[in-house]
Amino acid sequence: MTQIFLNYRTEDEKFGVALLDEMLSQRFGTAAVFLAAKSIDLGVPWEQAMFDAVTGSDVLLAIIGRNWLTATNEHGERRLDDPADFVRREIQLALEHGKQVIPVRLDVPRVRAEHLPDDLKALTTLQDIEVRFRNRELDVNRLADKLREQVPGLRPAKQQPTSTFSVNATSVGKVVQAEHIDRVVQADHVDKLWQAEHMTFGDFHA
Repeated sequence: MTQIFLNYRTEDEKFGVALLDEMLSQRFGTAAVFLAAKSIDLGVPWEQAMFDAVTGSDVLLAIIGRNWLTATNEHGERRLDDPADFVRREIQLALEHGKQVIPVRLDVPRVRAEHLPDDLKALTTLQDIEVRFRNRELDVNRLADKLREQVPGLRPAKQQPTSTFSVNATSVGKVVQAEHIDRVVQADHVDKLWQAEHMTFGDFHA
């Protein structure tokens, strides 16, 4: 059974979502982490699969990047204000079923209640965690440690990662991959990748 559901907005920080999926899957195993883009089999009714995964999970991570709150549809309307918005519906469903919901902020300030629809305001009362890009490994490992404490059935993967790991970052329809690279070299590469995709990254430091 999936134990960690990754709730995210596709227009938001795709690199951060990929990083969380990669590191949490390494820590707990791929089957323990649900990411819609990888976890739904071909030919399966995807909408029902997502909602089943929410209700079947122990914890939902609401991943909040810089576009999470302000993303709009083709008519210029804020997506979060649409009751049919999948990000909103997944969080609502998790709250209704008494699931643990943990806001995970990707280098952004906390969301204020007045900026949320009424049925999501409870999100601002929940203890959150911040994943800072420049401390990404430390922060994601800290998150993983807390999940291990709070989710009784969560177990470490049989094979733990060694001194290398892979990062997949999706941007404008292409996948940028850095696989099996020494940590020092890899960190420098990922810094450059992040800076290329987030030219205003410095504006989001606390």
